[in-house]
Amino acid sequence: MPPQYVLFPIKCMWYKHHAYRLPRNIQRSSVMGPGKVSVGKRLGEAVKAGCRFVCRPILPMLPDSLSNQLPFLGRVCINGPDHLQLRLHTYGPHGKDRIALKLSKRGFWGYEGETVRVFLPLVKQASTVIDIGANTGLFALLAASSNPACRVVAFEPVPFIFDMLQANIRLNHLTNLDAIRSAVSDTTGETSFFVTRTSVGIPTDSSSCAGFRDDVAELRLPTVTLDEFMTRQKLTGLDVLKIDAEAAEASVIRGAVETLRRHRPFVICEVLDNVDHDFVERTFAILAYRFYHIGPTHLERRERLTGSLAVDRRNYLFAPAEKTNALFALCRNASIPLQDVAA
Repeated sequence: MPPQYVLFPIKCMWYKHHAYRLPRNIQRSSVMGPGKVSVGKRLGEAVKAGCRFVCRPILPMLPDSLSNQLPFLGRVCINGPDHLQLRLHTYGPHGKDRIALKLSKRGFWGYEGETVRVFLPLVKQASTVIDIGANTGLFALLAASSNPACRVVAFEPVPFIFDMLQANIRLNHLTNLDAIRSAVSDTTGETSFFVTRTSVGIPTDSSSCAGFRDDVAELRLPTVTLDEFMTRQKLTGLDVLKIDAEAAEASVIRGAVETLRRHRPFVICEVLDNVDHDFVERTFAILAYRFYHIGPTHLERRERLTGSLAVDRRNYLFAPAEKTNALFALCRNASIPLQDVAA
C-alpha cells in the first residue's frame, strides 16, 4: 500500500484534534463526553475533518447545491419561504452542530418547525427582537435575515458556542444582529453554568440549573438581568422575546418583569416537563398575558402550563391580552390554525 494512503488518516486525525482550538479557559476534555467511540467512527470523523481542511479554501466558491449535498464539508444553505436563505456552519470549534445538520437533511422546517412558523410572522413585524439562549443562532439569524430593519440581540453564555454563533452571523453578513456572551438571569454578575458533556457535537441543553443534566462541566460565566440590559442599552421597545434557558426560565422572567410590564412583547418560551413553572405561570397571569401552546399543527389557548420533553410540543407563546386581535390577524395571514378556547 502506498505510504500516502497510510499517512492520510493519521494526518486527518491530527487535524481533528489540533486544528480547532477552544478558548483557553475551557479544556476539550472537560466538555467532551466520556463514552467510547469505535475505531471506525473515529476514522470516519477524521477523514471528514481532513476533507474540511482540504476544501476550506474553495468552500465559499462551491455552489449551494453541492455543499448542501456534502454538509460534512462545513456549511450549508437553507432555503425558506419568501426567498429567505440561511447559511449555517455545520462544524465548529466543538465539532458538529446537530441543529444545522438536521436542517440540511430535513429542510427549512426541520428543527422546531412548528415554532419557526409562529416566530417568523411575529419578527417580520418587529422593531426589536431578543433571543435568550441562542445557541448557534437559528432563531436570531431567522429574525435578522427575514427583517433587515429589525434590531436583534442574541444571548449565548458558553464561549465555544458563542464563537460559532458569531461565525454564523458573519457567514450571513448580518449587521442588525448583536451577540452577547452572557447568560440572562435574575441577578447581574456571575453564575455557575453547567455545560453538558457530549461526544456527538455542540450541546443544546446546557443550563445554569444544577442537576438539570448529570454529566456536565461547571464553568463560571457572566449574567445580566433583562431589565438591566434594556436600561443599560437604552432600548425603548421590545416586540418579540424568545427564551430557551433549559429549566432556568423562571430566573429569566424574574429579572425581566419590568421589561414585560413596560414593553408588552410577545414571548416564545420553552416549558419543559419535570420543571416547576408556577412562578412563570403566575407572573404572566398577573401581567395579563394569555397562554398559547405551540403544537405540531396549531396554536391552542391554555389556562395552565403543561411541560413536555417532546421537541415539537415544549414551546408556548405568551401574548398580551390587548394584542389578541393582532395575534388572530397574524395567524390568519400566516395560515396558522388557532384554537382560542382555553383548555
